[in-house]
Amino acid sequence: MLAREGVTLFSRSDFLSFDVKNGVLRSPAGTRMLAVNDDFLRGFVSALDYEAGEAASLILRKCGTFFGRRLAQRFEAEVSQWSQTPLRDRPMSEYAGLMADLFKGCGLGAVDVDFSHGDRGFLSVKLVNSPMQDLGPRGHVGDDLFCGLFEGFFTHFTDTGLGCLQTGDVRLGNREGTTFVLGFEEVIARAKDLLAQKQPHSAIVAALGS
Repeated sequence: MLAREGVTLFSRSDFLSFDVKNGVLRSPAGTRMLAVNDDFLRGFVSALDYEAGEAASLILRKCGTFFGRRLAQRFEAEVSQWSQTPLRDRPMSEYAGLMADLFKGCGLGAVDVDFSHGDRGFLSVKLVNSPMQDLGPRGHVGDDLFCGLFEGFFTHFTDTGLGCLQTGDVRLGNREGTTFVLGFEEVIARAKDLLAQKQPHSAIVAALGS
């Protein structure tokens, strides 16, 4: 059994191995990995902004959705292979711990997902230290890449399309940090109305859960 806290599969020091001959990084399951630094991400966003203009935010979100789906596929395959038990047969507490470890180990920040509202059709997510936190198209504040990433990642496990709405951003001084709500179409529509009324994340979650 795995504990909810202290699960270290993806963040352990020997998770990545370097194949000197072929010049690639691999996970223990043999998945090829790519490491990029802040300068690369900054250059990528800057080039996208220059080439696509106002469409840059949408493109970042689409990239995130694609990456999120692939990340979820590899996450499920590697955990199932490592533990010799299908990931979907494991308790939610273990899934949550392993998912948090995945994000930490892959340099995607610290993610905390509140699954307690799942029966109401939505999840509440908080993200700390996103690698995209200080990057984005000019004149736009929002973590579009991670909005798409969460959407793609969780859709893989629900087998039903989910939407993701960013409800707060640490750069805008939101006291609750960078936050998101994931849910079905009608839930996201309600959340958008509440966000338009300038409701904070906690109030949006409370309203959706009532």
